[in-house]
Amino acid sequence: MAASVYLYTGPEIGEQNDAVQKIKVSLKKKFGEIEEYSFYANETSAAEFMTVLQNESLFASATCVVVKNADVIKKKDEIEIITGWIAASSSETNVLILQSEEIAVDSKIEKAVPPQNKKVFWEMFENQKPQWVEKFFRKNGFRISMDAVTEILDMVENNTESLKTECSRFFY
Repeated sequence: MAASVYLYTGPEIGEQNDAVQKIKVSLKKKFGEIEEYSFYANETSAAEFMTVLQNESLFASATCVVVKNADVIKKKDEIEIITGWIAASSSETNVLILQSEEIAVDSKIEKAVPPQNKKVFWEMFENQKPQWVEKFFRKNGFRISMDAVTEILDMVENNTESLKTECSRFFY
């Protein structure tokens, strides 16, 4: 069995975060209590976050490490640590999730991740955004006019994470 590693890239960070959350939920269903860690590759060395994965937890059945900005991992030794763990690990209780808002990460890392565990999250098309906002409001028990939808879309970044954050402010 191969290591449990996922690579999520692309500018649609909201859908990426939803996919990460699904993995965490499935880990909790399968193993019960899990330890969750989040690192930024531009702030933390690969050796540091990989140590967390390589050590078994005393307090939880599984460990999930999310590394954001994975596109900045360029040093040869860091790439070797990550790809070496992917090649050697057969644990399904230790999960590594690499995220990047860029389209790609280092090619050696990309090749090491199984194809079924890689996904590029693209921005929504312009014609999908109004429907998304309207559906989000409806799901939360509110209605919204098309003029208000247009105003929101003019002010908010082009990803569902930003849209969720800004639209949620109306519910308070």
